Amino acid sequence: MRTKGWQKVFSFTLIQHMKTKSFIIGTIVICVIVALLVGGLNIVPKLMSKDEEVSSDGSGTPAALSAVYIMDESGVLTDEDRTELENGGIKLAQTDKSFSELIDALSGSTAQEALVLIGTDSYGGEVAGYRVKTYYSPEADGDAIDALTVLVCAQVEYRNMLNAGVTPDTYAMSQRYVQTSKIQAGSEEWNIIESAINYIVPIVVSLVLFMLIFCYGSTVAQSIATEKTSRVMELLLTSVRPLAVVIGKVLAMGVVSLMQFLLIIIVGVTTLVATLPFGIAGDVSAIMNDPALQQVAENAEIAEAVTNSMSNFTAVNMILIFVIFILGFLFFSMIAALVGASISRMEDLQQAIQPYSLLGVLGLYLAYFPVIFNAESIDTGAATTNPVQVFSFYFPISSPFALPSALILGTISPLQGVIAVLILAAFVVLVAILVSKVYEAIILHNGNRIKIGDMIKLATRK
Repeated sequence: MRTKGWQKVFSFTLIQHMKTKSFIIGTIVICVIVALLVGGLNIVPKLMSKDEEVSSDGSGTPAALSAVYIMDESGVLTDEDRTELENGGIKLAQTDKSFSELIDALSGSTAQEALVLIGTDSYGGEVAGYRVKTYYSPEADGDAIDALTVLVCAQVEYRNMLNAGVTPDTYAMSQRYVQTSKIQAGSEEWNIIESAINYIVPIVVSLVLFMLIFCYGSTVAQSIATEKTSRVMELLLTSVRPLAVVIGKVLAMGVVSLMQFLLIIIVGVTTLVATLPFGIAGDVSAIMNDPALQQVAENAEIAEAVTNSMSNFTAVNMILIFVIFILGFLFFSMIAALVGASISRMEDLQQAIQPYSLLGVLGLYLAYFPVIFNAESIDTGAATTNPVQVFSFYFPISSPFALPSALILGTISPLQGVIAVLILAAFVVLVAILVSKVYEAIILHNGNRIKIGDMIKLATRK
């Protein structure tokens, strides 16, 4: 049998690779990075939200300023407006100093103080507008100064409208915002959280799968090339057939890749569970388990986004994703095996692997670049109609990187996913046939590197 002995190659390659320092150190580094990313993405937003809560009486708001002086040369503000500003957290202070004296005092002050000068611009004897200039001490917080300016300007605009005869109720109605969005007919409108999920997930998933599928495929090429150029392959072929070598190595690296992939998932889930009480995931979990909390508008958006995202984690989709991962790895690894067998010197490996690298990078770009370029419509679901993105789901070079996230997000239906998987499987079979016809002819070849055209001629030769 042409595949006899693949078990020996499989066990040998598996044990040898898992014993290497590069694999052990690399796995530890990847797991540490995943733990830090998951923990950081969970905890940091919670810490930032706490900082924002504390800042209500601290930096970043007018309350951080110990004294604010207002010189209203326009006369637009009333005592009522000053009271409103104080209610907004501004600590107004009185002074008998002139403008120049206050400027001198502020320039040498070690406290957080500010002076707001309100003036007018006139045109044809009429007031055309107002000027608000904010002078601050060297120690003043920049965000607090910005917040102060915004509040004063808003109060000036409010008083100006009232002076023009607009009632408070009418003014309030005039401040209603207008929100716009573009929604393609037949698409679902997403909230901001769903938009973020649908933008980030395809990019992250594509990159992770690229690293696992493509990089381990490169390892197959390097392993075969190393053994061939060191004459180990000649000794190996005395007991097993050439095709058994490629099958054993590809399957061994597939198991290694899958084990590392599962380990990454375990580390990520474990880190998430461990940091759940301290991070934003804990807040999301509380919202999902408490219908009362979901009545709050912001919480309702979070609950809707999580519910919609989790709805696609079905058994069918999970099985399809697993199959896609296996098929994608087999597709790229068998091509890599041919690359490794096509050279006779290690110096030629870098040049020989360039077409393989371009193939993988093309697949990665097709998987996530349509999402980036279509970001402006990501909140409407219209990204699903992007022709390049749809093409990436069915093109075997890119489908291993694009399909998993599409299934997770519901971008394509399970039926479409099955069709895409069948197309990928068909190309895997074609590559397997090519390997079976060519590999035995080139594995013992010595001399110049065998090019792709030569391989095709060998495969078509009867």
